[in-house]
Formats: sequence, structure tokens, C-alpha cells
Amino acid sequence: MSNTRINGVNPQQLSGLLNTLKDHPDASEAKFFVKTEWRCEDGSDNGGFYVRSSCKDFQLGGQTIQRNNSYTMVFDFPPQFSGEGKGPTVCEGCMSSLGACITQTIVAHATARRINIDSVTIDIEGIINLQGFTGLSTDTRPGAQGFRLNVNVKSSTASKEQISQLYEIGKKLSPAFDTLTNGTSVIAVNSSE
Repeated sequence: MSNTRINGVNPQQLSGLLNTLKDHPDASEAKFFVKTEWRCEDGSDNGGFYVRSSCKDFQLGGQTIQRNNSYTMVFDFPPQFSGEGKGPTVCEGCMSSLGACITQTIVAHATARRINIDSVTIDIEGIINLQGFTGLSTDTRPGAQGFRLNVNVKSSTASKEQISQLYEIGKKLSPAFDTLTNGTSVIAVNSSE
């Protein structure tokens, strides 16, 4: 096999991962860790609605994988919501994560099937009723009322059937799509004391 990349991905490395996961299902659990911080300190970028989340290492099959870099995401409210606009809203971050996850799912499965794709574009629209977030209405959920996605996969070599299959795979196997459409358990612990 050649070391030719497909969709910018090393197919041999991807195949090796898939074979390992197939042969060792007990090593399939990935655990990620994110730390979110808010601080109110004069003269800094903190306070207000500015929130910083960071991540670095993760676990795969119970083994800690150490990354060379940590990654930071920042969130804020726009000035129209009394923020300073130093970052996207959390809703936009959630929508971005959804779009990125579906895209990565499509790219992974296209690569595993040796299908070259030229681009994936996902336009996402999300609606939140601020009556719920502010507590002004107990009849309105504080979360997003819904997301609408327009997924566009382009390939100069794939058939329409292959593109359609990749679209369905993106929805069916994306962890973020599954989490948002089927829900997940969330356990919150108050460690303030």
C-alpha cells in the first residue's frame, strides 16, 4: 500500500486504528477532559461574560494520551447581551462543535472507503428563546429550541449515491449529532464548599 493521503488523512493510519478498535473493543472508550474557568480580576480579559475552556490530555482505553499542546476556547456574549463580544456565544460553540463533528465523521468514513471528497460545508441555524435563559418564563426551555443544518458534500469523483451515503453516515455516526438528538447523562457536583 502506498502512503498516499486521502482527504488529507493517512488511510493506513486510520485503518490501523479501526483494526485495533475492532480487535480490542475494550480499548474503544475515549474520555476527554475540559476545564472551564471564569475569573473577575481588574485589568484582565476576565470577568463579565468572558469564559475560557481548555483541554489537553485525554484517555483512550484507560491509557492517558499526552498531547504536546493544550487548546483554549473562549466564549462571551455580544454587546447586545451586555457582553464584550470577545468570543462566540456558547450556543455558537455548540453549533460549531456539531458541524465539526459531522464533518470529521464524513471525512473519516470517506477516507476509510477510499472516496475522495473536495469539500464539506455545513450551515447551521440555531434558535434560543432568551425568556428561558433569563428565567422570565418557566414555560420556555433555556436551551436551544432547535438546530437546522444544511449539509453540502462535494466531490468531483464520487457518485451521487456515495455522497448520499456519506451524508447519512455523518448524521448516524457523529457523536455530537447523537448526543444532541438522543441526549446524555449529566452529573453536576457542587464542590464550592
